[in-house]
Amino acid sequence: MRLTIVTILISLFSLNAFSQGTLKGKIADSAGKQPLGLATITVFKAADTAIITYRLSNPEGEFKIPGLPLGLNCRAVISFSGYRVYRGEFTLTAAQPQLDWGTILLPPDSKSLDEVLVIAERPPVTVRRDTIEFNASAFKTIPNALVEDLLKKLPGVQVDADGNITVNGKPVNRIQVDGKNFFGDDPKMATRNLPANVIDKVQVTDDKDELLRNGDDNVNNVGKVINITLKKGVKKGWFGKLYAGGGTTDRYEAGGIANIFRDTLQVSVLGYLNNLNKPGFGFTDLMQTGGFQPAFLFASSFSATSKSIFLSFTDSLMRSPLRTSASGPPAAASGETCSTMVP
Repeated sequence: MRLTIVTILISLFSLNAFSQGTLKGKIADSAGKQPLGLATITVFKAADTAIITYRLSNPEGEFKIPGLPLGLNCRAVISFSGYRVYRGEFTLTAAQPQLDWGTILLPPDSKSLDEVLVIAERPPVTVRRDTIEFNASAFKTIPNALVEDLLKKLPGVQVDADGNITVNGKPVNRIQVDGKNFFGDDPKMATRNLPANVIDKVQVTDDKDELLRNGDDNVNNVGKVINITLKKGVKKGWFGKLYAGGGTTDRYEAGGIANIFRDTLQVSVLGYLNNLNKPGFGFTDLMQTGGFQPAFLFASSFSATSKSIFLSFTDSLMRSPLRTSASGPPAAASGETCSTMVP
């Protein structure tokens, strides 16, 4: 009986392994017949445009897409920046599991790629000169996923346990949101606080600033920069953390950090209150959660015997933040502290 079950399972596995088809072909420029490498070939279900899989053509313009389902009406969309989009429908069967489209010639097009493509058929990956662009909606995540979870699903992107990111082996130096720094230069401010469902595109490019600093024209020696573009209508929000606790002899502590962003404005508000003779947040917390500048932090006082208020207003239209500070009279002997910061 056991041998019969094992034989049936092996038969089913073999049937499933051979019940998949392959689409292949070559992509070239219609004018000069030059091969188009790194063109995106995306296969959708023709009925609902759900993505089945995708591939990039090799430097010779050739592509091969295995593992396609049989008996299902599919649509392939071939796109390359600066050329017209090619669409074709096909159905692979058990009698014909292999389909060769031969050479597909793409004519040049002066319109931009986003204007030509139907929104539902946007390819998962697009290469534009020195920029790799990922369509975030093509990579499914759980409802409460963060940007870090989305990045882990992108091909060629690696995220370690500490939140450090590499793209094709190159370190990511910084992450921007809509082309602007997001609460400082720490990439984890965006990856571990922004939800994945508000992201429209993830763009990866070479770090031009590092290239200028090194004085080297070789882009292979510099890191990467990730730019995250938000969906339309999601240009504002807030995130942060709160804590509170109590103990014996009437001891208590409470605090919180709130980060608010809207268009070009980014504001962080930090406050804490305790009678334990200690600051509510360390420098690491401020850098990772509030996006404060190190020079500003070390110039500030967190003494348990004084009250201080620091104000710093930062707008992406300004080259540098504007900061003011004021100090009040000494606190009570119990060591009660209270501070507020607004960068």
